[in-house]
Amino acid sequence: MRRHLVAALVALPVVVVTLLGLPLALQLSDEARRELVHTRVTEARGLLPTVVRALTEGEQSGLRRQIADYQDRTGGRAHVFDAGGRSVVGALHPLPAELTRQSVVRAALEGRFTDSSDRHFSELAEELVVAVPAVHRGMLVGVVVVCSALDDLELKQWTIWAAVAVTGALALAASGFLAEPLARWILRPVRCLEVAARRFADGDHTARVPVRLGPPDLRVLAETFNHLAEQVQHQVTVQKSFVSDASHQLRSPLVALRLRLENLEPHIARDGSGSLEQALGEVDRMAGILNALLLLARAESGAQATERIDVRAVVEERVASWRLVSEPRGIAVTVEGEEELVASAVAGTVDQILDVFLDNAVRAAPAGTAVRVRLVEDAAMVAVQCADAGPGMTAAERARACDRFWRGANAATGEGSGLGLAIAASLARVNDGDILLQEAPGGGLHAEVRLPARPPSQDEHPAPAALKESLR
Repeated sequence: MRRHLVAALVALPVVVVTLLGLPLALQLSDEARRELVHTRVTEARGLLPTVVRALTEGEQSGLRRQIADYQDRTGGRAHVFDAGGRSVVGALHPLPAELTRQSVVRAALEGRFTDSSDRHFSELAEELVVAVPAVHRGMLVGVVVVCSALDDLELKQWTIWAAVAVTGALALAASGFLAEPLARWILRPVRCLEVAARRFADGDHTARVPVRLGPPDLRVLAETFNHLAEQVQHQVTVQKSFVSDASHQLRSPLVALRLRLENLEPHIARDGSGSLEQALGEVDRMAGILNALLLLARAESGAQATERIDVRAVVEERVASWRLVSEPRGIAVTVEGEEELVASAVAGTVDQILDVFLDNAVRAAPAGTAVRVRLVEDAAMVAVQCADAGPGMTAAERARACDRFWRGANAATGEGSGLGLAIAASLARVNDGDILLQEAPGGGLHAEVRLPARPPSQDEHPAPAALKESLR
């Protein structure tokens, strides 16, 4: 954007200089030409009284002196023709007869004044030719022709064009010199707004934009963004507080309700015991939803400090706990992959994400199958993969699986809260990671969490690859 703005700031003076400089140079050149024509016409008309006396009275000595004086004073040449176009007297001219064949002289012999300024060059040479009729008592008696070289005029016109070009070049140089700092001044609030918007989108709701930078309109935009950020921060804080407080406050009534339901068991007939069990199950399910909401509120409470997490140790510990649930169902849980795996994560988040994966996998996997947990890594990321042999999910279901309170079509009535994968996704985002759901090879669901790898500290020395291979 800055390059485009700089280009626009430079292009505008180019257009202005072109649209104004060219007409100005043309106008000044035309004015110089007209001024030269006016001067030569005035000089020719100054000769008319002497020319009329010479042609009517035959006194040519005075005319010769005046023409010679004119030539010495101006550097131009003057020539006189009678009404028939015959040369009478004038300055030395290489081809005086050629003058009578020029259109300007023929027009003057017809009694019309004209000059060769419309062509800038006469038919003989690069010169201006002015022909003025000499009229005595209403009759044409001769023509005064003044020839002037155009060297001075051309020099003046070139000077005008050079001055306009230099002025335009200076203006363009100034615009190019000022365009960069001006663009930076204009775009500085935009860059600040972009940085603040990125921070705000990443969860830092304290991000604000300075309101004293840039043009007034952009300052108003910065103030509007800050006001919007404050409103959003307030609403998010209120929402999180409400979810946390409501979940916490409902725990005690649910515990009391369960106790009362359990105390009712001796007083309920056998045919009502099933309803009592269903009621207790719903209470347990609601308690699970409240616990999940509390966990989700803590996960979304903002940025938290990360630390070095031994992913392999966490996986081994959680898999050992879940085997107590899976083995009675005939489901094996295996661990494979990297032996040494270290990630950068918030404490307690990796085991919670893995609990969500294993809970869903053990629920979905048929008896006699296995749930495979695999650990992989590359230069930047650490991944924990969990694959089962259950019914899996369609592409549409996988796209919605991380939505809050969404439950798949195969979920049993009253089973689950629809918050597990939503919590896992939120915990992954807290760690600058993400959740990936795919179809497992051979059917089932492949759930994967990717977390940033923890770089080894200066006092940590990773074992050589050959040694690691020998330890496996």
